[in-house]
Amino acid sequence: MTRIARWAAITIVVLFVLGIGFILTRDNRPHGARDVRLFTSLLNEIAAIDVPHNSFLTDDERRQNAGLLGLVESGTDLSPEQSQSYRRLMLATLHKHQSRLVWLDSNLTVLTDVCMDEPNNVGGSGIAGRHDHHDVSARRNFADLVMALEHIDAAGGVMAPFVRVYRANQAYKNLTDIILHLAVSVHSVSVPYRPPEQDVEAGSMAADFEAMLVAYKVAQFAPVNGTVYVAQIGRAMDAYDRLVLTVQARINQRLSPLERRLAGRWLAIHTVAPQPDRTMTVRFPR
Repeated sequence: MTRIARWAAITIVVLFVLGIGFILTRDNRPHGARDVRLFTSLLNEIAAIDVPHNSFLTDDERRQNAGLLGLVESGTDLSPEQSQSYRRLMLATLHKHQSRLVWLDSNLTVLTDVCMDEPNNVGGSGIAGRHDHHDVSARRNFADLVMALEHIDAAGGVMAPFVRVYRANQAYKNLTDIILHLAVSVHSVSVPYRPPEQDVEAGSMAADFEAMLVAYKVAQFAPVNGTVYVAQIGRAMDAYDRLVLTVQARINQRLSPLERRLAGRWLAIHTVAPQPDRTMTVRFPR
């Protein structure tokens, strides 16, 4: 083995040990209801405002649209016309970053000319072009979440601990991706709610997911930051709170303390989740 190869091998081993050490020292206690409520509000704001405004828009784009962006960020009611302009801007912005977003979530579903015979929320029809259809992406995340929990329940044999760790990590990632898709969808161009093509046997989780999706879809057709918008976003986040608490409970019933450390809890950094800042300002505190 050459000197370079030896150093490369040593580096890999050291990074692996440090990574495991980092994971094993993280807090793995499930989040309480109060923290879940706070983190849900923060994730909604990160996905809907912080990332598209501050990470996706260029400095020039921010300057050109400063007035409109300022109104949205301050929680000011937008007129129907302003809301339509803002949603067109966000659709174009998200489109430019689709390849980056696909890398972060394999369930992101890019479709072409969706529902062109149905009214959209900007005074036209359908979703023209190739764009992430957030409703479908979120449904795929939810389906994968349910499947991961089923794999945890069915795990057996010598590989069971590894299966439970891997699937719990998957479940938490898909759980987070659901709200990241739907929170930003409210500020983009879309078509009305459609019920699932087939029922998912997931009890209260399915009911909470559908309640969340329906509420976000109603908000999607309301003026941004208006009364209906605020009320429906609140209902969506309440449903998501319930979903998070249910998923946490199911995972913690099945995993040992060590398995929970390795898998990570909801929003653990190794679930590839945003790390919300508790001090971040949100437009509509709950």
